[in-house]
Amino acid sequence: MQVVAGVDLGGTAINYTLVNRDERFLIDGLCEHPALSKQGPDVCLRQIADGLKIATEKAGVLATDVVAVGLDTPGPASAAGQLSARGSTNFAHLQWAGFDIRDGLAQALGKPVTYLNDANAAALWGHYAIFGANSRETSVSIVIGTTRYARTFSEFRHTPWGSSSMKW
Repeated sequence: MQVVAGVDLGGTAINYTLVNRDERFLIDGLCEHPALSKQGPDVCLRQIADGLKIATEKAGVLATDVVAVGLDTPGPASAAGQLSARGSTNFAHLQWAGFDIRDGLAQALGKPVTYLNDANAAALWGHYAIFGANSRETSVSIVIGTTRYARTFSEFRHTPWGSSSMKW
């Protein structure tokens, strides 16, 4: 079975999800693991790998079934996943400054990794949750802060996470 892992790296916790080729999420609810990001990239990347093993076990799949990983973090970071040279609130350890987290995780896991800022990942999830992966619909998201403030515009209706929406 081939699955893709979603890794949401925050300052204190990492959340995981797994999705199969049928677009079925394999983990119900949260699958969370401590990030230990204040201890620097080496420790945090090891935490991501350890938590991913726990997530695959929880989903009943093998770690080798994971063919790719989608990673998101809070900013500031480049579109490719290089963290700010000044560091950030969630990644205060000096070794995080200018760290290429996408490449670092790809090397640690030995798998291809794609990267999005957490706000962009929230917008993508909102679109996917409403329209599915193969939709020709367009959505616009306004994200203030983190995912709990996401707004996706699609028809006037209530979205699954409680925000208002409208069609564009």
